Amino acid sequence: MGLLAAPAWRWSLVQLHQAEYGDLTFKCDSAMRAHYLAKSQLSHSTTQSDVERLRQTELALIDCQDYDLMQKNLMMWGLRENELGLMRLKAIEADADGLKDVVESHEIRY
Repeated sequence: MGLLAAPAWRWSLVQLHQAEYGDLTFKCDSAMRAHYLAKSQLSHSTTQSDVERLRQTELALIDCQDYDLMQKNLMMWGLRENELGLMRLKAIEADADGLKDVVESHEIRY
């Protein structure tokens, strides 16, 4: 009985939190991408609008803090990295452009 309870518990956690975790995954990914682009732009030109854009993207990184906190809570409640990875993949696949991102993130660059 105990052997069945753990998988059922983890499955329930995944089902209950998939939407919120997926939303936070998307927000964090978007914030990191925007920050990277703003920082990259700043290395090419240093206008006031570029500096302001970088500051705004730094503030948006708070979404990654929320994502990380939720991930840690899910792990404390019993989810393993495998379940979290599956949740992230489902979140990426739910996004229409997500497949392109998956390919780019796994692509080997020469």
